[in-house]
Amino acid sequence: MTDSEGRKRRKALRLRAVLENRPLQGPQTVHFDLANACNTRCATCWDHSPHLDPARVPSAAWKRQQLGVEQFRATFRELVALGGLEQLILSGMGEPFLNPGIYEMVAEAHAQGIGVTIITNLLRADLPRLLESRGALDLLTSICGVSESVWQAFHAHPQPDGFAQLIAQLELLKSRGFQPKHVQVINKQNFHELVDMVHFARRYPAKRINFKFASLANGTEVVALSRAQKEELLRDLVPRAKAFAHAYRIDTDLDAFASQIALNSEGTAPIAEVGCFMGLLYSRITVQGEVLYCCNPKVQVGVLEGPGSFEALWNGEGWQARREQLRRGEYFEGCEQCGKYKQNLKWSQKLRELLEPMAFEALLGRGVS
Repeated sequence: MTDSEGRKRRKALRLRAVLENRPLQGPQTVHFDLANACNTRCATCWDHSPHLDPARVPSAAWKRQQLGVEQFRATFRELVALGGLEQLILSGMGEPFLNPGIYEMVAEAHAQGIGVTIITNLLRADLPRLLESRGALDLLTSICGVSESVWQAFHAHPQPDGFAQLIAQLELLKSRGFQPKHVQVINKQNFHELVDMVHFARRYPAKRINFKFASLANGTEVVALSRAQKEELLRDLVPRAKAFAHAYRIDTDLDAFASQIALNSEGTAPIAEVGCFMGLLYSRITVQGEVLYCCNPKVQVGVLEGPGSFEALWNGEGWQARREQLRRGEYFEGCEQCGKYKQNLKWSQKLRELLEPMAFEALLGRGVS
């Protein structure tokens, strides 16, 4: 079977699995957490924000934990054998480049023809070494502020030269002709820079700008947007940012971002109108070996305990029960701030085009007597 034929087969199986709500191959994307520690304290972070309630601050022992290369390799090879895998996401509850094994992990994935996306603040990355690996690579770079003062406020970086370090890394990528994706997590500290974020992506070329909201809880709600700030985004900032992005030919997700702005609540994802399909496409594995249904740490399916344990969970009753619960339209706590909303939206739009209205409504747990 050629590579092209293999991709077509996997794509067809994914669609059939979503329609039938049962796994026919392994996940398309698996997200590995590599490190719990971080070199910044982003305002919206669940684990490192300076705004966290004291009871929610993780222990020093937890922060020291990392995913070992051999542990990664064993699980990765199981995923390849399961079939369907096309992409790894490497990130962490902290910064993945604090794990020195990341370069071996990238090389291992590329050797199997699997693409890699790394979610990073970029500050500690050895970029020349990383770019030696020749497989498909995306860097989702946390920017979240395009002036030094705003960047510093958002990231709470312990050293005053953090923004300068970021610029130096972006300049290096620019010199190599590599375009990262810029990630702009929007809150009350940086929303006013929305248009400048597009100009920044022209100065330091980006493959795409991803605008998003964080799921705010446990004290981080203090950086939530006010109603007036949301109105300013919708009325003025988003339209101007879209106009400049169009003029500069920079790809963004501003349409989807605007659809997430709820004036009267902290919700950022109208998930009941879209549906959730991640249980057949995606999983996340923490440093501790916990297997998550999605990126919501509250929705744990099980724990890796040895060879074959991921497959047993993926095809097991517990995972399937969660798929069926969501297919009935019964969502988990936190789904109103879904971190995979845009991926679900893309699938929802595809399915709406393919199906009759009643069949589509049934996928969302509606219109079924």
